[in-house]
Amino acid sequence: MKKFLILLWVALTFPFVQAQEFHFMPKIGMSFANLTNSEGKMAPGLNVGVAAEFPVFDSFSIEPGVYYSMQGTRSSSYVGMGDMRVGGDVTFDMDYINIPIYAKYYVYEGFHLFAGPQFGFNVHSSVNVDARDFEGSGDNIDIKDAVNTFDFSIGIGAGYQFDMGLNIAINYNIGLTHALKQADFSDLGIDADEWEGWNDSFRNSVLQINLGYRF
Repeated sequence: MKKFLILLWVALTFPFVQAQEFHFMPKIGMSFANLTNSEGKMAPGLNVGVAAEFPVFDSFSIEPGVYYSMQGTRSSSYVGMGDMRVGGDVTFDMDYINIPIYAKYYVYEGFHLFAGPQFGFNVHSSVNVDARDFEGSGDNIDIKDAVNTFDFSIGIGAGYQFDMGLNIAINYNIGLTHALKQADFSDLGIDADEWEGWNDSFRNSVLQINLGYRF
């Protein structure tokens, strides 16, 4: 039934998409990312990409896009480094290529709401432990093998499209899949006991603010 409804929706909307103009929109903005169920803080990062808007009806359109998004989390705590426990800052850097497909509804003039699925692909992951008075701290440790390659999330947001072409939008993406695998950081020199339960429940949680221009 679900497959049938999806195919029916595509069949009904495709002719409208083909018949209407489409708009090209480069965008740049900031991501404020965290991992759910962790004790981390929001980590700022760049979000840059391009979207296309396909009008379906007068007030409704489809907006797919492709973005490079810097995500992750930050934490200030005591962490295990080998046989030592040292205080410092831990930063998880997790970069994704994200492909959202938004349904977009214009409520009044340029003001619009949007929502839809997002498919993410991890392209870089590292952890940085900036430990006080610890030799070798500050180095980036590759943890890509401990991060799931695929991420699925749902995004919701609102924005305003100006007549001059400028577009501003804010959206929140909540991950529905686990960001991290069942892995042990001990072979990387980081004590995983400090992150008990991290590999079972962490999901991406990202707030984004973007500026774009519609051609």
